Amino acid sequence: MRANIKTLNNRETLQHFKEGIQARGINKSTRTRLLSVLPALVLTVVMWSATAAQQTQQRVYVVNYCSNTVTVIDAANNSVISTITVGDNPYRIAITPDGTRAYVTNESSGTVSVINTATNTVVATVLVGLNPYGVAVTPNGTRAYSTNGYSNTVSVINTATNTVIATIPVGAAPRGVTFTPDGTRAYVANSDSNNITVINTANNSVISTVPVGTFPVAVAITPDGTRAYVTDYISDAVSVINIVTNSVIATIPVGDGPELVAITPDGTRAYVANISSNMVSVINTATNAVVATIPAGIYSFGVAITADGTRAYVTNILSDTVSVIDTATNTVIATVPDVDCPFGIAISPRVAAPIPESVTVSGRIISPFGRGISRARLNLTDSTGKTQTVYTNPFGYYRFSNLASGTYTLTIKAKGYEFAPQGLTINQQIENLNFTLK
Repeated sequence: MRANIKTLNNRETLQHFKEGIQARGINKSTRTRLLSVLPALVLTVVMWSATAAQQTQQRVYVVNYCSNTVTVIDAANNSVISTITVGDNPYRIAITPDGTRAYVTNESSGTVSVINTATNTVVATVLVGLNPYGVAVTPNGTRAYSTNGYSNTVSVINTATNTVIATIPVGAAPRGVTFTPDGTRAYVANSDSNNITVINTANNSVISTVPVGTFPVAVAITPDGTRAYVTDYISDAVSVINIVTNSVIATIPVGDGPELVAITPDGTRAYVANISSNMVSVINTATNAVVATIPAGIYSFGVAITADGTRAYVTNILSDTVSVIDTATNTVIATVPDVDCPFGIAISPRVAAPIPESVTVSGRIISPFGRGISRARLNLTDSTGKTQTVYTNPFGYYRFSNLASGTYTLTIKAKGYEFAPQGLTINQQIENLNFTLK
């Protein structure tokens, strides 16, 4: 079985005749509750700051080789929320650092699909070399590098124009590609050359070639930029490269047929998906030893880790699933169905949830004795000087509606008391913004 699957994968003739399932998703909204206290006749307002108020969201993007689609998973609840049609036989995927675009290599189309992650639609298709496999985006988001397996080149894409601006000759059958954290170097795994090409990204020139194991397919670099971890598919091992010397300093035996590799944000562990072993090897990067083995689905291929490092997502080609691993316990805690021959996988960085165009702010003005104050007047003035005025009802409740997100000045006058204006920043719905007189 091992020899068969490796031959099959090498020739890229994997066939899995299943109908794609149209994914459905559920969008959930969140509401925030604040409480402010008005002590000793002085109005004190808790600032509704953008930093405190922003809710973050992460999405998992999975390329489906057999159905020519990308599945989008909400990492909060592991539900499928979207399915995007791309090119023929999508292979791997990379997301820009700001999370706004995803780049997908389409092996049989010889193209890269560009996805707008806000709308989950393809906004551009870039013609690259033959059989593009790997893709990575520079840390500054200005370039995407696509490895072209049958052209033995790397295409450099300008992400502002989504056009190829350079083509770099590398080794034979390039697959994986990644960048150093400072973006000055790109590391390319050349499967048929059994080596890594190191590219100077300033001028797109090859500056080094590093021999590794047999049939390297993927590479990941530690967050501190000191080491690169390369999966050697035929050798059933991971080669560790010292970035400073560009030499192999360790070789780590892992499972059968290691494919993609991902490193935790703190750099302490590397997760390796082993396609022929149906499991994930966990490497302690301090000792370069395997410290855990996690059973996953059938033909585990891709792996990606969330921004906080608490979860690893693994694609299982013949199970048509994605396994979710708790990295604290190294156990599978969820399985996501409704994917179709999932290959590459990427997770968006944490980005701010969309700010609503208009919001409502409501609450109550309360006396020192706990009763609502009737007919208290509240003025909310925006940065242009426009003021909205509301009065509390007989029970002390008030409500501002149709507020644009922004900075406001709030004043309150109640029962003969008038207080100094206070700043208030609003960018999400607010309930129970209460003020108590003391």
